[in-house]
Amino acid sequence: MASFSPKRISETADRLIEEFHLPGMSVGVVSNNELAYAEGFGWADITKRKPQDPVLHQRIGSITKTMVCLCAMALVEEGRLRLDSHVGNLLPELKLNGYGDELTLWHLLTHTGGIGEAPTVSDAADPIKVLWADSPDTPPLAEKYPDGITIDVKPGSKWHYANHGWMLVGEIIARLEGDTIEQVLQRRIFEPLGMHATDNLDLPGERLTTGYTHAPSPESLDQLELLGKAPPSARPVDGHNIPGEWVYINGRAAGAVQSNIPDMALYAAALLNKGSGIVKPDTFNDMLKPHWCPDERLISIGLSFFRSHQFGEFTFGHNGGVDGGWNTNLTLIPGKNLAMLVHLNAYLDSSEEVYSQLLQAVLDAPAPSIADIPLDAKVQSSATGVYTFPSGTLTNSRPVRLHGRLQITEENNELILRSRRGAWRNGVRLLATDANDPLLLTLDTASTIKPNIALAMDSNGSINSLRLDRLSLMERDDSLSTWGR
Repeated sequence: MASFSPKRISETADRLIEEFHLPGMSVGVVSNNELAYAEGFGWADITKRKPQDPVLHQRIGSITKTMVCLCAMALVEEGRLRLDSHVGNLLPELKLNGYGDELTLWHLLTHTGGIGEAPTVSDAADPIKVLWADSPDTPPLAEKYPDGITIDVKPGSKWHYANHGWMLVGEIIARLEGDTIEQVLQRRIFEPLGMHATDNLDLPGERLTTGYTHAPSPESLDQLELLGKAPPSARPVDGHNIPGEWVYINGRAAGAVQSNIPDMALYAAALLNKGSGIVKPDTFNDMLKPHWCPDERLISIGLSFFRSHQFGEFTFGHNGGVDGGWNTNLTLIPGKNLAMLVHLNAYLDSSEEVYSQLLQAVLDAPAPSIADIPLDAKVQSSATGVYTFPSGTLTNSRPVRLHGRLQITEENNELILRSRRGAWRNGVRLLATDANDPLLLTLDTASTIKPNIALAMDSNGSINSLRLDRLSLMERDDSLSTWGR
């Protein structure tokens, strides 16, 4: 029987509330198929002084995608859908530009369809256009995409997180089922698992926590400027948190589910039992295989689920974020029959650090350490330069606005990585992790999250590219100059 320390989890949550100026959070732990821990911290509504409570509802964002994927795989089991089905045949009225003839369901389920955050080049200045709406009504597909969707790189050749792709998955499922995606999720997921507090209607309600955003950080201001957006005009209600503006999710399969900790515990238990009650074990095992894994040392993705190793354990799961003020995490640790659920009524850049520290507490793991291994001399001498994303306007929008180009410089006999924007802008050390694998480095960040960098060499033994933990490939470009410290 897996054990964990409720005291350590609670102490960690209390500290994180203060450290990250969070309005509130709810944390749940599933152990041996039961919700063994559920606590609320901070406020569900700051102004009303309403305490956070695990039974309150939360917009879970992109965790919705895992539920939609299970519905798709149930249809595959039934022989009504194939992973190699062409999207153009399933949605004939949708114009698919570029490489659209090659787009399959498998590409959508792995974020490798060549679809970026923007559906067309004309929308590239506003990556979230079409994703959000001011009304709960969702227009027909052809009306959503009057110019079609541009597939600007060959499907299967490049990974990029694609909400638009999941909007298409939801449409495909709904048509095959002859119903709305909301009703399909209700019938195939929520009702069989007894998730009576869960729906995909994306409507505000009395039991929903109030969502908040932080006053913009310098990194956030950089991103807003890049997108041509003005910073929020509202003042923080407590010095840090600004009430979020409600926006509806246009295409609910991409992230419109609302739920609470007890219901999500039922979902987590089903996942720990290989999709019990939703799909067959063999189907679920196939979903967890590394379907997109360009480098086995880094994060990989199955069908919808992200795969990783954290604190010595294999984990899978998904995060969710809704711009109006919610961040959510679902992490499953099958080797210990544990699952962690985190609901934050805040949308913030540092949410992954919060999840990481809570997972460390759930696993009762020691602080991560980095081995004292000297950098390989050849790596140290040949890694310096500027790295940028390969061509593909639409499929690069998210990583470009997160950190832009990267540079590696040698300073005081150390390798230093800097980004154009974001958390690495001031520079972080690159450290060796394995004497037998000199091309795998880690970023010496102050947080518990220490991303890995996998370098690659060309046939001449010169480093020509790097891959981030985020599955993104960046190529060295010697025509570009480094920038100042």
